[in-house]
Amino acid sequence: MSKENGMTKPVIGVICCRKQVEGYDVQSVNELYLNAVRDAGASPLLLPAGADAQELKQLLTMLDGVLLTGSHSNVAPHRYAATHDEPKTDESRDALSFTLIDHCIEQNIPLLGICRGFQEMNVALGGTLHPKVHETDGFMDHRESQSPDFNEKYAYVHTVKISSNGSFAHWLGSQEDIEVNSLHGQGVNQLAPRLTKEAEAPDGLVEAFSLKDHPYFIGVQWHPEWQSRKRIFSRILFDRFIIAASERRSLLNGNRFNWSKNCATA
Repeated sequence: MSKENGMTKPVIGVICCRKQVEGYDVQSVNELYLNAVRDAGASPLLLPAGADAQELKQLLTMLDGVLLTGSHSNVAPHRYAATHDEPKTDESRDALSFTLIDHCIEQNIPLLGICRGFQEMNVALGGTLHPKVHETDGFMDHRESQSPDFNEKYAYVHTVKISSNGSFAHWLGSQEDIEVNSLHGQGVNQLAPRLTKEAEAPDGLVEAFSLKDHPYFIGVQWHPEWQSRKRIFSRILFDRFIIAASERRSLLNGNRFNWSKNCATA
């Protein structure tokens, strides 16, 4: 494992998706997430969907933070008492993500959820989802561009308004909104009671939230992993995440190391 300034880098568990490719069962994760973790100063460790209890128990002892990624699959409707048909599910991932979320809350482990991960966090804590935001009255179409150009697919398409009483407002100071990309079909319907809204889209859709009295429990609907070092707020999200993970590692090791000196901040 690599080290910087004599200190072991924090380890971030990155959830995988289970899918079939040419008839083979595979575990997959977009490398954009792995690169974002590395670029912020941490080491990613893949967490396979479908891991058994003993395997997961061992993996959890190695983690300083957890990243719940986006995915082409959606949370199974029964997880939030819905009955609509959902053809794109990954029950193995659902089971793992819900276990990870519970563990991160109980153990104060930093957790960042992106897109599907954001939705998983809300559902795990008792919230619900709109299965098709674009077919719901009052909401705009948040789905991704069909352009083959990834710069267009991940381009900024709308702003989100920052809540005045949250962590984002503290990080951003007087800035009231930020630009974000949008690549999702589902979205938060009822926000889980324990979560605090951090940002909302112009149509009122919840785009980010946090959990009070937790060192770092943040979910965002957009995709900050794209150009994570070039886009200012994406850099802030990942740097704050890795700082929290590093502080946890230092406390557990009995060594208060200020990792923030090794992370770029806005």
